Order: sequence, then structure tokens, then C-alpha cells
Amino acid sequence: MPAFADSPRRIEGRRWPIPRMHAVPRQLAIAWAVVVALVLFRSALMVFRRQLAFDSDQAVTGLMAKHLIEGRAFPLFMYGQNSLLAVEAWMAAPMFLLFGVSVAALKLPLLFINLAVGFLLVTLIHRELGVGAGLALVASLFFVLAPPGTTAALLAASGGNVEPFLYILLLWLTRRRPVWFGLILGVGFLQREFTVYGALAVVAIELANGAWRRRADWQRGFAALGVAAAVWLTAQFLRQFASAAGPGTGPEALQLRMNNNVLEALQRFCFDPGAVAGGLARLVTFHWPRLFGTARLPVAPFGLESTATQGLAWSGLALGALMLLCIARIAVHAQARGTWWKQYEFCGYLVLVGALSATIFAASRCGDVRVMRYDLLSLLGAVGLAAWALAVESRPWIRRAEIALIVFWTVVSAAAHVQIWAEYTGHPYVADKILIIRHLEARNIKYATADYWIAYYVTFLTNERIVVAAYDFPRIATDEDQIDAHRAQAIDISRKPCGDVKPIFEGVYFCPPR
Repeated sequence: MPAFADSPRRIEGRRWPIPRMHAVPRQLAIAWAVVVALVLFRSALMVFRRQLAFDSDQAVTGLMAKHLIEGRAFPLFMYGQNSLLAVEAWMAAPMFLLFGVSVAALKLPLLFINLAVGFLLVTLIHRELGVGAGLALVASLFFVLAPPGTTAALLAASGGNVEPFLYILLLWLTRRRPVWFGLILGVGFLQREFTVYGALAVVAIELANGAWRRRADWQRGFAALGVAAAVWLTAQFLRQFASAAGPGTGPEALQLRMNNNVLEALQRFCFDPGAVAGGLARLVTFHWPRLFGTARLPVAPFGLESTATQGLAWSGLALGALMLLCIARIAVHAQARGTWWKQYEFCGYLVLVGALSATIFAASRCGDVRVMRYDLLSLLGAVGLAAWALAVESRPWIRRAEIALIVFWTVVSAAAHVQIWAEYTGHPYVADKILIIRHLEARNIKYATADYWIAYYVTFLTNERIVVAAYDFPRIATDEDQIDAHRAQAIDISRKPCGDVKPIFEGVYFCPPR
């Protein structure tokens, strides 16, 4: 269907075509509206209730954005390291100018990206597979209504959790446009190296389509690679002008100032052939049950200030049965048709991205799969697999069974969000770090030291009216300078007793300065 229709109009004696957008199909518009409703349902509290899903990693990003709009710093990468391009700080800066410095303003751009990913998934599945928008929406539910622990990660302003989802979908859309493809890949790789999975999946599909025989495809690929390399080299050049550790600092502030995001990724790489099998097993038994919210667990270990739980005993079996059923039906369809996969290239792309993400995660960390944010892209694999199976299914009762299993998973995920809504619209408890802020303000204390997870949380939420320097993992050098200059007025916020000092509340002490 063409994007525009020509309609004649007479201008100064000539007839000109007037671009006219086709109306959005009613079914697709309804699907988009449901995406908005569901994404807001799972996300609103985490954006607008500041204590629910916020930590010091996100606070550092917020402080970077604040320093940027104040003209005090030029953050290129996250303070204290040479990786994680400061895209989130630059997105938050205009929000701070419009709405003031707050957790909500920091997370609004991430909410918009979550919505954009939901729209793109539904739209691309609908248009590229030729299925109804309703089925496209059903398949997209693994992202659109992710469980609370996963949603918290998708809304965390801690470097780049949700952005790779958008980059990967944009890479698919621009795979015939080398300049745009290279720009997206370059920026995405600098922010989060997981974006490269999208490029690898595009290359695999193009090669399967015979691109290796066509000179034009080789030229397009090298052009895209050249643009991506130029973006990366430009970032390395700009590093010398960036504020590496807060206002007034340069690259010399970093101990490993010659590092870059490639070297830092390699330093995190850990490959042990003997641990691969165990890593893959834990992927199934530990990581995916947490990512998809099937294991019955409290949400607090995911960084949420809530007493709610997510998951349902044995619900993982239903999700596993769904995935196996999808694979089986796709395989049956493949046997019946010779060119079975070309119509479903987009699904294959999503499945490849998810498979690359999960496999490399399990194999590249010596079997350690505890850090969930290193493989969020498995969600795309599940979306692609479900969409593929729903699209090829010819037996109505099997399709209904697939839909029923997805809806069952969705209800389990939604039930956990309902618990959090009930808690936060009733009488939510006050988080310990908020209590720390109240005690500091009541005592008119403006300078302190603390561990990393207290320090930047307090500094950001008080808009730097109270400056707390991290003694264990410092990221902002000027905070340490301020504490040194006001040592007599400073205290140490400790989780351990210090002499005869009584706790301000259980487990927290205001101690003499270090």
C-alpha cells in the first residue's frame, strides 16, 4: 500500500499532487490504544512514584542531565567509565528544563521508548506478516505487559536497557539504507553493545537470501559499517572534551582513561567451555523464569520498593509448553513449504536476536546468569516465535490454544502489577532512603559520606541540596571535593554501629565523618 495518494490541486495554473496520508486501519488503531493502556498500566507507578523503582545508578544519570542543563559538565559516557553513551542524560535534559529535576522527568523519555517499541512490534508484525492487528498485539504482549521485575529494568535510567529494543527494530527498518543503518548501529553500540545482535541477525538473513552473491549488497554493507565506525571514532575523539567524572573533570579523571566500550566489554567477557552447559541450563531454570515473571518471587530483589510478589507456581510449564508448541507448528509448516521462512523474515529476525542474546549471555560469563539486564532481548525472541506460530497456524483450535497460553501468561504478569497498584494507591510504606533524607533535612545536614547505593540516591533526590559522596565506588569527583572542604560539618551514613551512636532507625546510623 503506498504511503501517499495523489490528489490534484491547481496552483497558479498548474496541477500539483497533494500528499494525503491513508487513514490508519481501525483494527490497528485499537491495537495501538491497547498498547498505550497496557504500557501505562505496567509503567506509570514506576515513573511517577519516585521511590518505587529508583536507585543510585539511575541517580547518576539524573545528576549528569542536571549538570548538563546547568552548563557545568559535558557528559559523553556515564560518569566514571568509558562505556554506556550518555543518551539517557541527554534525553532527560530537556525534560528537566520543561518539568524540573525529578525521577518522573528522568524516566519520561524511557516511557516514550517503551511505547514506541510496543507500537513498532504490533505494526511490523501486522504489516510484514499480513496478520490481523489483534494477533500482532497478542504476540507482542511479552514486551507490552512485561512482569514488574522486567518492567523495572525497561524503565531504569541506568545506561541503556530498553534502548537496544528500539535500535534493533530500527535496524530492521533501515536495512536497505546504509547511512541510517550505520548511524543507528554506531550510536546503539556505543550506548549498549547488545545492539550488535541486531546487525548480526540482519547479516544472517541477508546472507540466507543470497546477498553474498550481489555486489550491491556488499557495497551497502561496507558503507553501513563505515558509517558505524565513523560514529565510534567520533565518540573517541569527543572523549577528550567530555566530563568523565563530573563537573570540572576530563578523561584524566579515569584510572583506565585509555579504555573504550569495546575493551570494557572484553574485560567483562568470561568464557569457560566447561561452564557453558551449566550456563545454558541456568538460562532455562533461573534466568528466563525471572525475566518472564513465571517464578514466584518477591519483587524487592529486582530493585522495587514493594512487598508484592510476581509469578505463579508451575506457570513456567505453561510458558514452556507454549514455546515448544510454537516451535513444533513452525517446523510442521516448514516441512510443507519450500520457501517457508521468507514471508516471515521479521519473525526470524526477532528470534535470531533473542537467541544470540540468550546464548551469548549464558556462554560469555562463565555460566553466571544472575544479572538479568544482560539478556532482556530474549523478550524479542518470544515475541517473534509467538507471532510466527500464530501467522502460520492453519488449525483454529491450535491457534486458540496458543492464544490461551499467552493470555494465561499475561494474566499472571498483570496480577503482580495489580498488587503493586493496590499497595501504592493504599498506604505504601516509606523507603529507608527516603527516611534518611528526612532525617538529614530535619538535622540540617548538607554534607555526608555513604556507600554508593545511598550516596547518589540522596544527592539526586535532594537536588544536590545535600551532597553525599560515595566512599566505596565514587563516580563524581566534585562531591568528594565538597566533603573535604566541609569535613567539620559532614557525617557518615553507616549501615553498621559506630561507638555509642544510636540508630536513626533500624540498621542506619549517623556517625562521625570518616
